[in-house]
Amino acid sequence: MTRSFAGLRTGLPLAMAAALLGGSLTGCASLKEVTSSSKPLLPGGSASSTSPSPSAAPTAQTVKAPVRASGPLDTGTVTHSLKQGTFSVALTYWTSDNAKLYTAESQKTINVAAHVEDTDSTHRVRLTTFQVTQDDGTARAEVATDSGKFDVTPPYPYNTVVTLPAATAGAKALTLTIRMDLLVETAPKSNSYYRSTALDTLTLPLLTNGDHQ
Repeated sequence: MTRSFAGLRTGLPLAMAAALLGGSLTGCASLKEVTSSSKPLLPGGSASSTSPSPSAAPTAQTVKAPVRASGPLDTGTVTHSLKQGTFSVALTYWTSDNAKLYTAESQKTINVAAHVEDTDSTHRVRLTTFQVTQDDGTARAEVATDSGKFDVTPPYPYNTVVTLPAATAGAKALTLTIRMDLLVETAPKSNSYYRSTALDTLTLPLLTNGDHQ
């Protein structure tokens, strides 16, 4: 009986030591788990931070230069037909200039040929006035006038050359108005005439600063 009590006294300290050791190990493991899962707080209170979004780069825009409009003399020549009752007047314009390079300041020389069509030669036709007026949208001026009694009975033509003066600076186009006053015989060899006026327009586009062909 005495031996059993002694053995019991010896076993109690060992069991208590084992229990204390186990509890210490469990506490360490819990402390390590809490420590490893903790995150430091930033000043201001929140643990998460939002990174700034990148700003969009500015998009470059291509600016197109204005393009000069095409003109009737870009190919060098053009013909217009004007119906005048029982006959027609054909007007042909041509130039040796490069019309694509015309500017308000450049010199412009236009050749004009007129003849009567769609009628016979038994009725005499006379041209009494040939006139050209230039309009650049700002200024309007009479640039050519030819008066007389010019026989244009078929097959005879009327030919002339018109030199245009400088236009207003910055003008984008020239509009030419062509006027022809005609006397047409009422009957063959009657020497009696009626008047017929033929009107035509010719528009010449001009290069301005920044334009290209």
